[in-house]
Amino acid sequence: QSNENSFGAYSYTAVGTEMQHFDDLAQDVNGRVFFAGEHTEADYFSTVHGAYLSGIREADKIIG
Repeated sequence: QSNENSFGAYSYTAVGTEMQHFDDLAQDVNGRVFFAGEHTEADYFSTVHGAYLSGIREADKIIG
């Protein structure tokens, strides 16, 4: 909460947000750059466990 660039920010669903947007943010780039974080987890956005689960998801992609 003290970081001047984020102040403890997290994602939220604004008016017009579609659940597909979370999946869009999780798309890898050419199978070489992968994105994890609560903002990429449609079922658990804005949560610590969403961030954790997204990390496992991306690690599985890399291992695969």
